Amino acid sequence: MLNSIETFPETPVHTSFRLAYLALNVRSLDRWRAFARDMLGLVPAGANADGSEGFRLDGAAQRLILVPGRNDDLEALGFEVADARALDQLAQQLHAAGVRAVRVGADALAARRVGGLLALSDPEGNRIELVSGVRAAPTPLPAEHAERFRSDDTGFGHAVLVARDLPRLERFYVDTLGFRVSERLATKVGPIHVRGVFLHCNRRHHSLALMALPHGKRLHHFMLEAASVTDVVRAHDRARRLGVPLSLELGQHPAPDGTVSFYGRTPSGFDFELGAGGAHIEPAGWQPSEQSVTSSWGHRPTLGLQLRAVRDLVASRVGL
Repeated sequence: MLNSIETFPETPVHTSFRLAYLALNVRSLDRWRAFARDMLGLVPAGANADGSEGFRLDGAAQRLILVPGRNDDLEALGFEVADARALDQLAQQLHAAGVRAVRVGADALAARRVGGLLALSDPEGNRIELVSGVRAAPTPLPAEHAERFRSDDTGFGHAVLVARDLPRLERFYVDTLGFRVSERLATKVGPIHVRGVFLHCNRRHHSLALMALPHGKRLHHFMLEAASVTDVVRAHDRARRLGVPLSLELGQHPAPDGTVSFYGRTPSGFDFELGAGGAHIEPAGWQPSEQSVTSSWGHRPTLGLQLRAVRDLVASRVGL
């Protein structure tokens, strides 16, 4: 866990990560296996020694990790650094900054299929795993999956965390870990006021976002980047065919992001986003923008999302 400090180091310890994997704590492995395969279009990567199961979307051994549990929420976010030397330097810098980061043993490294791993917690208890040496899969993807997703030196998508204390959480990721602000959001969706910050750690517009809004989970949604808008539309049709509950219909986020996407509900109750066409940014000298809208067109909320939002709002006001 993070040491009990309110003022975070002013000098970031690192500025270049990429999203390496997303680990989810799930109640129903059976439902998630089918969902990851049939809805998301991922390829099973087999079981790990700790009982978790991996799924592939590119040449890495696993990108989505399902951990059996009862939380139906985030287990860990994995961010990759360049190599083992960079991870060693990061460990020293975190220690000097007063942040407790733990080196994990061989069993955990094998389960995550990485060469090195530092585990730490952010101020709200979300587990962050800083890793090096993400292993490659032993075989290529099947031909029908080979071009379905986009991944590169910026990672494969993003994750959005629910912030109970947005300023404090932002300070940790920016002032301590070295993320940078791409964009800030202040808007109102029905009766709900939403504030958020989108953070980059490479050329991707955001690999991580923090949202202050009533929500029962730590993880609001995760995004997988499809290879093309056509793949997004096909996935949208697939969701309809499979009866997957949608949250936001097809739409496009405003510039400078510009991603065309849709959102749906996972078996654990938080959302997924499938999108394509997002613009890269130039981190050097980037000036954060301000947004008051979440979409330039589309992304119409479904009735199911509206009902869940009202439920979460009521629960937040009565302290549930």
